Amino acid sequence: MKTKSILLAAIAVFSASSAFADGGENGNKVKLKPYGFVRNYATFDSRAVKALAEDSFYFLPLDRALAPDGTDKNAVYSYNFYSITTRLGVDISGYKYGNLFVSGKIESDFYCLNSGGNTGTLRMRQAFMDLLWKNEGRTDYKLRIGQAWHPLAADMPHVLGLETGSPFNPFNRSAQVMFDAITPSGIPLTAGATQQMQYRSAGPKTADVTASEQSNRFQKHAFPELYAGVSYRKNGFLGRLGVDVVNIRPQYGYADDGKKYSNLMTGVSPFIFLQYTGDKFQVKAKSVLAQSGEHMQLNGGYAAVAGTTGTDTEYTPISSTVSFLSASWLLSQQFKLMAFAGYQKNLGAAKDIDPARVYFSGNGFKNIVDMFRVGPTLVYSIGKTEFGLEYSLTSVQYSDAAGLGTDGLPADTDNTHQVGNSRVLLMAKLNF
Repeated sequence: MKTKSILLAAIAVFSASSAFADGGENGNKVKLKPYGFVRNYATFDSRAVKALAEDSFYFLPLDRALAPDGTDKNAVYSYNFYSITTRLGVDISGYKYGNLFVSGKIESDFYCLNSGGNTGTLRMRQAFMDLLWKNEGRTDYKLRIGQAWHPLAADMPHVLGLETGSPFNPFNRSAQVMFDAITPSGIPLTAGATQQMQYRSAGPKTADVTASEQSNRFQKHAFPELYAGVSYRKNGFLGRLGVDVVNIRPQYGYADDGKKYSNLMTGVSPFIFLQYTGDKFQVKAKSVLAQSGEHMQLNGGYAAVAGTTGTDTEYTPISSTVSFLSASWLLSQQFKLMAFAGYQKNLGAAKDIDPARVYFSGNGFKNIVDMFRVGPTLVYSIGKTEFGLEYSLTSVQYSDAAGLGTDGLPADTDNTHQVGNSRVLLMAKLNF
């Protein structure tokens, strides 16, 4: 009943948009522009997979689970159909005070399932305000406050799947304060801080330090996540360089002996993004050297340094590389062809770790050596309606041994096996 009331309120806001378009306080012409889509997915997987929300957010195929007779119990197919990613949003603009322009966005979908796990419920995806100071030929400044795409995740590949390339591309929306200085040459400099909400770091449970869970409390007792980057755009080319620094405190407060936990885990993740747009095609590429990327939906984490215990525990991130290359070609007014390739490799830790105290992504596995995904996509459009067919092959190299060694790599990289999954995705989408 509560969800129904929220939905009716959202529809009422949309229907009232024309009433606000012609007036506002202080003479501002406030505009509310509703947007969104009705999106239906149907998927088929050739084996059991790690995925969220009725398999709509897909990560990778599960490792072998061998029965006594040698049968792989995960070698089973599945299919699903869902509409929970249907989206509602509204863009807010029209507020102007001298050279200050204020705008905003509210966006939601039905991705979160109820307690019974069988009904999509309304949730907030984005909610932020932008303050833009235009200075007529001099440097412009923009301040974004609210929940929005994390800068590492904002540049997405050409795919139809809800995961938008994850775990080969960071995926994260966070509460943030992000500041842009846009020079007269059109080169934006960006710096800011983000706070974890839905996507969180891993850490020890209170009762069992060998177990791991993901919570934003590990960041709340440390510092906001910091980001700095620069962009360059000219003649269809877009380049972006940035670095993200996450600080968390896996243990905080005081130990039983009265000593205070003080050590932080710091992960530094630089990235590069390149894009070129032509008349009928676009190419994108991104590469991230990710440290402790579990809050970015990446196959990563961190661990306690070997030989350190109690309040003297030291932590070191587990590093990996994640990269993608994607392209899109407009074949005609109705047909568009897309392609995607992604690769991830575990690089281990900079210091020897304690394999019993590893805190890792709940959507990944410690014994993954590397993995890749490739696949084509075909989209057919009729006005505001789109139909899509996407095929992807995801192949994972698993170590035969579980867990990590003292170097932060899978315990046995000499004895591995490959596991693959073919996913076929169908999409029907009505934009408005």
